Amino acid sequence: MLLVLASRNPGKLAEFRRLLAAHSWPLVGPDEVGLDKELPEPGPGYGDNAAAKAGAACAATGLPALGDDSGIEGEALRGWPGPASARWMGPAAGDADRLHGLLAEVARRSPDDRRARYVAAVALSRPSAEPVVAHGSCEGMLVDPRGDGGFGYDPAFLSTELGITFGEATAAQKDTVSHRARAIRRLAESGVLDPQQGYR
Repeated sequence: MLLVLASRNPGKLAEFRRLLAAHSWPLVGPDEVGLDKELPEPGPGYGDNAAAKAGAACAATGLPALGDDSGIEGEALRGWPGPASARWMGPAAGDADRLHGLLAEVARRSPDDRRARYVAAVALSRPSAEPVVAHGSCEGMLVDPRGDGGFGYDPAFLSTELGITFGEATAAQKDTVSHRARAIRRLAESGVLDPQQGYR
């Protein structure tokens, strides 16, 4: 039995494969199971988007599916861009465009307050079962980009716990404190990541 990740982001696929390695779920991307439909993100919150994507992938493939929605929230920006983190500059923008755009917005509106947090929701949807959603977050600061690891806003996110940016951190370091790692741990606490339970 496979678990489908309801995302075409290669960075997320690699990260979730690491995070799920201990749970015996063989994780595949949507293209690997012929899922070519657009996955919905109806909002307004992370959990709504994660559950909608997981539900759509599960319904289309008949397989258990994991949906994720995550974002970065600037304290001085009152939580913006939040769930719109991957979309606020439009479909043509890349990670670097969004990262530098966010830093410019913080510098313009409140240069002395660079506090930020990463937030994630993960949702597991299974045939004939209610979806299960879990959340995670981690605190940090927005800084000039450092390091070339991770993806998204990682090079500009200075982790409070690690003392380095997620761009500088190794995958193993990031996986100890990241928002997605914490969301997966909370999902695991519900028991649904035990394949004997989760496939039911």
